[in-house]
Amino acid sequence: MDKKSNISTRVPKHSGRPRRADLSQVTSFFTEALKLHQAGRLADAENIYAQILAMQPDHFDSLHLRGVIFHQRGNHAEAVRQIDSALKKKPNNIFALNNRGVALKELRRFEEALASYDRALSVQPDYAEALLNRAVTLHELGRFEEALASYGRALMARPDYDDAIYNRGNTLRELKRFEEALASYDRVLALRPNSAEALLNRGIALHELRRFDDALVSYDRALTLRPDYAEALSTRGLALHELKRFEEALTSYDRALMLRQDYAEAFLNRGITLHVIKRFDEALASYVCVLALRPDYAEPYSNRGVTLHELQRLEDALTSYDRALTLRPDYAGALYNRGNTLGEAIRRGAGELRRRACREAELCQRTL
Repeated sequence: MDKKSNISTRVPKHSGRPRRADLSQVTSFFTEALKLHQAGRLADAENIYAQILAMQPDHFDSLHLRGVIFHQRGNHAEAVRQIDSALKKKPNNIFALNNRGVALKELRRFEEALASYDRALSVQPDYAEALLNRAVTLHELGRFEEALASYGRALMARPDYDDAIYNRGNTLRELKRFEEALASYDRVLALRPNSAEALLNRGIALHELRRFDDALVSYDRALTLRPDYAEALSTRGLALHELKRFEEALTSYDRALMLRQDYAEAFLNRGITLHVIKRFDEALASYVCVLALRPDYAEPYSNRGVTLHELQRLEDALTSYDRALTLRPDYAGALYNRGNTLGEAIRRGAGELRRRACREAELCQRTL
């Protein structure tokens, strides 16, 4: 699930008055820089902002938008520093406060980001972009009900705000309010029919509602728009698996992995499907690929244990469950599957493995 934050390259109607340069020259330079910036020509825009700042070091808009360029390039710490310099001149500028919050969120300094959005909203309570970005940050913090309230305020200010409707759907999904999430994605698609991301997340909501055929239609629509959309191919594989169309599911996972060789979830889901159709050695190979990418991922260790159990490699299965439980001590699925393997070891095992299983079973009885 992707969550969208909004930055702003808008500026107030009145910029700071130059002290050491001709007003018309600075205004002309800034107008050109802003056009270049909004056209995505960041290097050219930055060069002109730098020229303006050489003439007028405290030019608010150039300081602010130079910070936005740092953010757009992924240098979020420098973005915050630049925007802070601008805010010394205009501490209540809502656009700078909003963009500062976006950069802070990317640095995972969430509480500071919220404070920045709240400062902007104290100046303009119906500032929709800040309300959206505040909600996205609250979502990141797991404060989903507060995020919904912030999306609601954004949509009161701008009822057709598609990013707010989309992100609201993502938060509703986290709260397992799938019907409402589905309604949000449908509203987005009424505004943006060609949004592959909304179609993907719509499909996920339908999947959670066990409407697998409908989910498949949504994924296929997303892939018509973006044939190289690896996430849609992987989730499509999940829907096909649920429909027991296992070979098609494998094809969908393989297409996703051709696009993203480091896609751990696709390898995991591929392994599950291979296990179901009893291609156990291939399932093990798929889990090995997951663990090469994410050695701290508990689920493939547990799934690997189940597959090893099917192959009657009971000791290896117990080792795999133990690794999963080291990573997640409260992993109920791994505990359950480990218990099944211990029972099998008592029934069929020999030598040290059977003795180990019996000792553990006796210890469990004493504990209970």
